[in-house]
Amino acid sequence: MPYSPTSETITATNPVTSSVVAPIPVPTYGPGGSFAVFARTHISAPPSTCLSLIRDTSNWRKWNTFCPSITLSPKSPPPPATSDPAIPTGNEGWLELGTTGAIDVFMSGDGLIPGRKRSRTQGMIVTVLSPMTENEKKGYRIAWKGTGYSHWQLHSERVMEFISITLENGEQGTEFNCWETFGGVLALVVKATYGHTLVERFGDYQRDVKAFLE
Repeated sequence: MPYSPTSETITATNPVTSSVVAPIPVPTYGPGGSFAVFARTHISAPPSTCLSLIRDTSNWRKWNTFCPSITLSPKSPPPPATSDPAIPTGNEGWLELGTTGAIDVFMSGDGLIPGRKRSRTQGMIVTVLSPMTENEKKGYRIAWKGTGYSHWQLHSERVMEFISITLENGEQGTEFNCWETFGGVLALVVKATYGHTLVERFGDYQRDVKAFLE
């Protein structure tokens, strides 16, 4: 899936990049939209481990300061069969292709502090859960789109890629790319109102995953 690289370089002193960028294509809606938020980091763990951390929603409350919990819908379809051992199916509380739910969102990034109240809930449905093999990239991709608005009002889809790389120390690790593209007549309102906050929270999301796995 093509996207423009950020101008920032990942280094030991700048391990996470996060910024508002031009719209990046997403699986459901393709190209277009109003804007995207894009974040990137490198993690000293294999792509399969990173993917499993995101899929296992029962553990979000241990590391996810942005969205520490989700209520999964009992109406979600049964998990599809898979031949990839890194994408096991049938685990309770794990995201599967077609899973629907409502994510608890803490826009202040304080989701792990006892007593803090969520900002809102966000409906979602998992749209992609698959290995990556295109453009010489090897790893995994998961994506989900937001629900709750008419398409013309607001639509968004978040994509996470876990790509196998060789780290600076010579060990194998993961490049974690995460972006969400927003479209619809309300997208520019979201950008003006929450753009800076979303950049901060997407950066936190990368840092949370990195800190938990390393």
